Amino acid sequence: MLTSFAQLEARRDQILQQMKAIDRLRRGSLSRQFFKKPASASKVQQGPYYVLQGYIQGQKFSERVPADQAPQIEPLVANYKRFEKLAEEFVSVTDQLTRRSQSAPAAKKNSRRRSARSGSAKPTPSSD
Repeated sequence: MLTSFAQLEARRDQILQQMKAIDRLRRGSLSRQFFKKPASASKVQQGPYYVLQGYIQGQKFSERVPADQAPQIEPLVANYKRFEKLAEEFVSVTDQLTRRSQSAPAAKKNSRRRSARSGSAKPTPSSD
């Protein structure tokens, strides 16, 4: 676990460098599918067929990939999954940095108690 502010900043820089190194990716997941030929009594499987599917801006997409192109698509899909993982870690580390900078002693000077005699406070009843 990263403990110091400097360690968190260094990790965030590493994450950005790793993200920058990913130059090609394909969103989604690649699945291998087989179909049974219904007209055949022996139920012979046909395939494999490859399908790249996923979501872009909430819309589902599905794209057929020729079997000879599947080996080139697999590492691109793995790059996308790696990018997503790095992006989530980037958010987590940046959130930790933000929390630590907000709780630093310099930021605490705004958390002074307000006086009971402020203009919006209700007057206390007197015991005359």
